[in-house]
Amino acid sequence: MRAVNQTLRALQIWPDAARWQAAVAIALPAVALIALSGFLGGWLYFNPVGDLSSALVAAVILFFVPSLLEELVFRGLLLSWFATFSQRAGNWLAIGLFVLWHPFQALTFGPPWSAIFLQPSFLFATFILGIVLTHIRIVSQSLWPVIAIHWLLAVTWKLVLGGPYY
Repeated sequence: MRAVNQTLRALQIWPDAARWQAAVAIALPAVALIALSGFLGGWLYFNPVGDLSSALVAAVILFFVPSLLEELVFRGLLLSWFATFSQRAGNWLAIGLFVLWHPFQALTFGPPWSAIFLQPSFLFATFILGIVLTHIRIVSQSLWPVIAIHWLLAVTWKLVLGGPYY
């Protein structure tokens, strides 16, 4: 129950401008590393979606899944619950489960992008993203910056950088 309360509290906190700036400053170097990994791995390439109306629908869907849902689970409930045992070990466990979630999806649900979720360069990028989002969540005490960053990355990937598009 404590993890649920902490997660709800993290949803109620809207960071001030300084914390948003700090979140962006932390995220930008990681985004550069993720982009490098994606371009070298071949799962990032310039290919913007041309249909604006379906792109807007996709952006809304991407807010809820994966951004909001995954952040509630991994940086909300799991991170809060694991931290009751050990903050450091809990951080790494939540990050590890976030990374493992992606190949699990590929091997069970079989979405169109399954092959990408199994690529070492994608898993590396997911690992870097997990570390950065976990740090931002702890420092900001809010889920909103990590939800926003996750959403912006997912939208950019799917709508501009060749991510599998529904």
